[in-house]
Amino acid sequence: MTAAADLATRLLQLPQQDRAALAVDLIDSLGETAWEDDQLSVLAEERDAELERGEVQPLSYEAFMAGLHQPSQRG
Repeated sequence: MTAAADLATRLLQLPQQDRAALAVDLIDSLGETAWEDDQLSVLAEERDAELERGEVQPLSYEAFMAGLHQPSQRG
């Protein structure tokens, strides 16, 4: 197991609130060049358009979080 995988395994044992705070800190640590506001706006608009066209179905928060812990069902 790599050091990152080992660390991730241990971090996932933290309470949800601590994991959420850590996630924000990690994303912030990537700096401004990791995600440009324009990129995020474009991505949000694309996802909104997919929902409006009925190409994808919205997920509840609970369903989204449950999906994070399961392997992809895409082929």
